[in-house]
Amino acid sequence: MSICVYTSLFGQYDALLDQPVARDSDAVFICFTDDPNLTSETWDVRVVPPAFDQDPIRSARLHKILGQSVPDSFDITLYIDASVRLRVTPEELVGEWLADDVDMALATHSYRETVVDEFDEVVRLNYDDRARVYEQLTDYAQADPGVLTSKPLWTGILVRRRSHAVAAAMRTWADHVLRYSRRDQLSIMVALGAGIRYRTIELDNFQSRYHEWPVIAGRRVSQGKSRDLPSGPLLADLRRAKAHVSALERQIEELHPEQVDKLRIEISGLEAQIEQGTQERARIERRLADTTRHAVLLEERLRRFEEHVPLLRRWAKRLRLR
Repeated sequence: MSICVYTSLFGQYDALLDQPVARDSDAVFICFTDDPNLTSETWDVRVVPPAFDQDPIRSARLHKILGQSVPDSFDITLYIDASVRLRVTPEELVGEWLADDVDMALATHSYRETVVDEFDEVVRLNYDDRARVYEQLTDYAQADPGVLTSKPLWTGILVRRRSHAVAAAMRTWADHVLRYSRRDQLSIMVALGAGIRYRTIELDNFQSRYHEWPVIAGRRVSQGKSRDLPSGPLLADLRRAKAHVSALERQIEELHPEQVDKLRIEISGLEAQIEQGTQERARIERRLADTTRHAVLLEERLRRFEEHVPLLRRWAKRLRLR
């Protein structure tokens, strides 16, 4: 059994943690990065080009999910986030997590109850563009509502065998990270619903006998945050309106007093429209979130009711017989 432990670190988001257990292991430790100055005593640092020059987070996620740069000679891969430090050797962790009848193992989320809760936290902490997160939430509510009420998974540690089923599931996962939110814990359950054999491990995500997390030295927290305003048509309109205001202000010095007064009135009107548009967007987002959450609850109630229909029919038949 050959094991490759790997991590991905792009955009200098985290400092690279040394892994003391590497000295007692036969596994190979590889860090994929875009930083040519990164060095380590326990990692084999390999510089690779980012998939997206302006998006280091998704570039790191693609290496995490697909492991496309890991040599094919390894039977098993153990991915760990750059802020995870192992407390046991990879051989011990793999031996206890990856049973013979599964192809993948990962931990459950120890402080979220449902995937919907994870969506809410991503928005609350501004970890990604709200418009994109809400779109993903709406699409999942329509296509696979059961995903949203399921127990979320923690993806800081991933143990996988090489197989066609795993490769297909990881491709689906990567596609969702590219199409929707970069927060991969929102989409992992969708990827695992494609028939892959996997096992979940119950443990405290922060620390266990296997690991400690997060060990963060020199983390660039702001890099993981999204912009305050979401993207989309409304944001484009607001930006155009602000650009128009700036252009009008530059023309003021060249105009007569009565023209200046007219322009000031126009500017005030545009600024009021910008403020109104911002407030309207926030109101719509709140309504969408409430509606989506309500729809998920209704779907769950309907499912539970349908489960009891056969029993109700049997009771009704017995009552008629009496």
